[in-house]
Amino acid sequence: MSEKMEKDNSIQTHVLMKLIGFSIALFTLPLLTYYWTLKNWFLGQDTFKAGIAAAIVANIVATLYVLVAFWEKDASSPEPVKKQQ
Repeated sequence: MSEKMEKDNSIQTHVLMKLIGFSIALFTLPLLTYYWTLKNWFLGQDTFKAGIAAAIVANIVATLYVLVAFWEKDASSPEPVKKQQ
């Protein structure tokens, strides 16, 4: 019985890898966007607009994380049984 409880409470590897991947993306992509847009689009002059671009990228990454989590199939829920006719 304890093996079953351990198996039910363990975090699945793919879920943990998604969390780590999105965490890295949420940290690096806005920073890269800020410095890239500041250097290439705004020529080092408009830090406010570069900050807005970084905030937009952070919101996109967070939204993608929520969507991926929403679309993910829950392994703990039972499969619906189809009735044969």
